[in-house]
Amino acid sequence: FMYGCAAPEQLAPESACIAGIDNQFAMEQAELALVRMNFVIDKADSNLGIIITKPLTGGQIFELWRRDNVGGYNTAYSSIHTLQRIAEVGFTETAGQVCISCKVRVERLSLPEKEIDSAGRAYSMFSRSDDVKQRLILDEKQARDMEWIDMGRDNLLEKRILERIDLQIKKTRAKGNKK
Repeated sequence: FMYGCAAPEQLAPESACIAGIDNQFAMEQAELALVRMNFVIDKADSNLGIIITKPLTGGQIFELWRRDNVGGYNTAYSSIHTLQRIAEVGFTETAGQVCISCKVRVERLSLPEKEIDSAGRAYSMFSRSDDVKQRLILDEKQARDMEWIDMGRDNLLEKRILERIDLQIKKTRAKGNKK
């Protein structure tokens, strides 16, 4: 009650280090885990040891199949605002183990409002919609002034991604594909 609508404090997850695997195997399993979480891989470079996803628009509260919102606060916030998340997963191989780190950047869409000339036209505050069907149709000034605002990192999703990658590696090992 004392905190009101404040976001829960999130601590950045530590790298996950796994012994007995190589970078290539870890990256393959990470790609599988990210794709299963609805991310689309934008860049996967085994020489640099990095995977970067394309921006993923945040799931709404009624999209129960989505895996990109972790916790009630993030689900509610994503339902109120248009968010996108970009995951960067890094891999370093040292002393017979691979350490996997994850950073998820969150951005929120900022659309400039249009002037409202009457109370009956409030539905057209952001777009040239009509009262029957809402559409996002921006005028030139709105399109020019539209921007994605950096909201920082999503540490809970970072932790979830690392857990999913670890689970994917364990499942693949259990099937006997990699010792």
